[in-house]
Amino acid sequence: MSEFVEQALRGLAAQADELCRAYGPDGPGFCAALVVKGEVLAQQVHGLAHLEWQQPIDANTRFYLASEAKPWTAAFIMRSVAAGKIALDEDVRGRLPALASYTQPILLGHLLRHTSGIDDYLTLWHAQLGRGDHDVLQPEQALELIRRAHDVRFTPGSQYAYSNSNYVLLAELLAQLEGCSLAELAAQLCFKPWRMPSTSFERDPWRVMPRRARSYEPDPLHPGAWLDAPVPLATWGDGGLWSTLADLTQAERQWQQDPQVPAHELLLARCCAEDQRFAPVGQTYRFGVEVLHHAGREFAFHGGCYASFTSLVLRCPAEQLSLLVLSNREGFDARGPRWLNALWGDC
Repeated sequence: MSEFVEQALRGLAAQADELCRAYGPDGPGFCAALVVKGEVLAQQVHGLAHLEWQQPIDANTRFYLASEAKPWTAAFIMRSVAAGKIALDEDVRGRLPALASYTQPILLGHLLRHTSGIDDYLTLWHAQLGRGDHDVLQPEQALELIRRAHDVRFTPGSQYAYSNSNYVLLAELLAQLEGCSLAELAAQLCFKPWRMPSTSFERDPWRVMPRRARSYEPDPLHPGAWLDAPVPLATWGDGGLWSTLADLTQAERQWQQDPQVPAHELLLARCCAEDQRFAPVGQTYRFGVEVLHHAGREFAFHGGCYASFTSLVLRCPAEQLSLLVLSNREGFDARGPRWLNALWGDC
């Protein structure tokens, strides 16, 4: 085992100890795993998945992954690109009715790299008068909000502005290109063949799912108490993905080292590809993942945070190493740079 991997193991153990001390066992918690070359070298679970029934978190607890869905969406789009069904430099306005009134060309690569200039539909939704905090946002409403924005905020490709609208639109494109929904495509290509029985894209956030965690936020009126924080989104592409630690560790074998796929065609390799046609020089967000250099190595990662759920999948391709972190506790810090520093120091 390399010193790099041993350092990661020590860092994860120290972080887990610190988090277990900070978060009591009778509140919402977290789970984490370190996977190297397809093998789980370390795993930690702590806290409760369901406070009402005191159900502990385990490796088979289902979490909402929020924006950790974006690497999957991007990987499927890049597969369609490789198959010649669409080009990265195609103007997608003609394929997407929500963009019919937009005056500037918006290329597929702009959507993938968050350089389209399209307003974030979630920001527009939260600004709607009369909206309740737990009203469920339907995909048709998200597309209508994008349509009503009428145009981009800046010249596409000129700057980076993270927008969930980009990936809702990518999910619409995938349905056109592949002839089936994102949920069906993901199940067919990955979740079923990779033996991920507890992973799915969901349109109905209220659907009962076995072993589903609830997410919680502190009750501001009663210190030490918690409030349920339901997921009020029925959109997917930008989110909509539920999974477990066990399923995600299973997936890492294919993301990084599928022996039946050439290295340059692996899901991770496609997402990490650099293409300066669609983003300013130096932009770290590629095709569904952010790429940073740390401790002398390249890392690719994406996280998610919504409705008190947080997630992180951080990968080091050179070592075929993956760190997976999931939580159902408001305020849990799953930012990629924070975990890079925790495991390999500030270097």
